[in-house]
Amino acid sequence: MSRQFKPKFNRTVKFLVASGFDAQAKDKYGMNVSDYLCNKEKKGLKIWIERDAIIGEGRFGTIFHGNYERREVAVKRVEKRHVKEIEEEALLKFDHPNIVKLLHCEKDNDFMYYALELCVASLNQLFLPKDDLQKYKGRMPRQIEIFHQLASGLAYIHSMKLIHRDMNPRNIFIMRRAGEDEGIIMKWSGFDLAKSVNLKGYWLAPEVLKKLSNKEKAPNEEILGSNKSDVFCLGLVFGYILSEGEHLFGSYANEIDANIIRKKPVNMMKIRDELRKFYEDDLLTKILEHEPEKRMSSAELVEQLESIKNKLKENEKEKEFLLLCARDSSPDLVGKIKDFIRLGINVNVKDFDGRNALHYCFTRNSNPNLHDAIQLLVQLGIDVNAKVKGEYNARTFLLANKWVTNKDEILKLLDEAVLV
Repeated sequence: MSRQFKPKFNRTVKFLVASGFDAQAKDKYGMNVSDYLCNKEKKGLKIWIERDAIIGEGRFGTIFHGNYERREVAVKRVEKRHVKEIEEEALLKFDHPNIVKLLHCEKDNDFMYYALELCVASLNQLFLPKDDLQKYKGRMPRQIEIFHQLASGLAYIHSMKLIHRDMNPRNIFIMRRAGEDEGIIMKWSGFDLAKSVNLKGYWLAPEVLKKLSNKEKAPNEEILGSNKSDVFCLGLVFGYILSEGEHLFGSYANEIDANIIRKKPVNMMKIRDELRKFYEDDLLTKILEHEPEKRMSSAELVEQLESIKNKLKENEKEKEFLLLCARDSSPDLVGKIKDFIRLGINVNVKDFDGRNALHYCFTRNSNPNLHDAIQLLVQLGIDVNAKVKGEYNARTFLLANKWVTNKDEILKLLDEAVLV
């Protein structure tokens, strides 16, 4: 960034140096006295950048940790020549809990600066390898809540007569609300602060991919997509979440675009059985409809997700969960319990007699992986002291179960949970 210092500026710096002040010393935002004096020369500048704290980089912009009106923010710096000016006013008016809020924007001779809400991670960081330092390991909402939040944010964008056009896990952010136990919110970002749009495929609707493949025939055609294209891309994101980081249409970049065009979601079967059975027909098939005119709108998608949420509250799923704990003898009992929790089942659900999943596990289940299943239920917060008819707790049921072979280890789990 070029600077032309005024005489008053130079005199101030010389005076500070002569007084023994270290003009190169930096504060916690990476700013030295020259930076502050330079910014003072730029009247009205409110956004500060912590220059050594880069959060992310793109083709035309860099995102820094920064400060705006004594609030920690993410600052996106974009070269002015790449800025799409007509979007700024609209984005400043955006007011929805599932969209990263643009708080303020300003410019100097070379760049535009955008102060945005600061989030803790992007969605793609959730599925990084365990040993990756960038992996997000914090709390997440239930999957149905994630889907509903993202669909609500997209419907709002469409209601503002805008199209996102660049929907992928890197543009979905996880924000933690301070002071709230369940304060995790999913937020959309990445729409049109600059002219760069993801045109590499992978996260594009079939109708957009076809336009891209024909671009040589019609080089002046603007490839925009539509609201329905956004909905298809959201379906790709849902599949990515359900399959824990896999793309529905392939595992390699060179096959994904072709499979989208050919309607071949080759990784659909990688979604766990219970999740796929519940979501594939009710949700994924409808939003991954190949023909855009037959695809549901974002507003219709919000309604569909609300319907699914209501279904998950019905007793049938709760009964299935309890019976699973009582009877399942497969080696994947832990994974199946996780599936039900992801669907939104309350781990402390009880039958009419007051028995919870622990009581059911200790009634007849002799699964060799029962210890791991109980450990998971305890981690999920199941009530280990819940009593049936005011008298019999899970420990009583366990001691009466003649099929469980590792009772001592499981009793230790229950005792430790009581102490906590």
